[in-house]
Amino acid sequence: MEPSIHDRILAAAKTLFLANGFNGSNLRDIAKEAQVSMGGIYHHFGSKEEIYQALLNSNEVPIAFASIVGLFRDPVFPENLGEIGAKIFDIVEAHRDFFKLLYIDVLEFQARNVNHVIQSFRKSISQQSVALLKHRLDAGDMAEVHPAIVVRCMFDLFLNFGLEEVMTGGSFAADIGLTERQLADQMARVILYGAMRRDP
Repeated sequence: MEPSIHDRILAAAKTLFLANGFNGSNLRDIAKEAQVSMGGIYHHFGSKEEIYQALLNSNEVPIAFASIVGLFRDPVFPENLGEIGAKIFDIVEAHRDFFKLLYIDVLEFQARNVNHVIQSFRKSISQQSVALLKHRLDAGDMAEVHPAIVVRCMFDLFLNFGLEEVMTGGSFAADIGLTERQLADQMARVILYGAMRRDP
């Protein structure tokens, strides 16, 4: 079954936005790439920005990130941080085009189209962090740091590391002879226990 005109327009726009950025692409190029007329474009979308917004809104990243919430809620958290980090790496890799589109939004629109998603995520992390670390707080084995900072540092380090890999096309793990999971485990060890060897 051939893709619909709507889907062809989105696919063509994504290809061009990723190659040239939003401002470097125009509706005529999108129509040509999608093999549709300008009328076909305007039948489905009112503007180039509307196409771009549709691409940002059609992603499955929120669902993918929701799948790791259970790992944060696991009673062994934060000792399972390596597994969480590896899952974040996998999500970023699986949705690399979305994250590149997100960067375009940050650079060309000052995050206007995704700001609400980012703010909602930050608020959710802040609200849930105390519950996520309650067992650690109750046990008195956490540093005197706000739980939201702890969770954000953990999450953001893996996310930003994965994003850098996607944007540059490199693999730090491969460069130093590790698998992605080994890298995640060692990063988790540094986050949880620091880099220095300590006496038991």
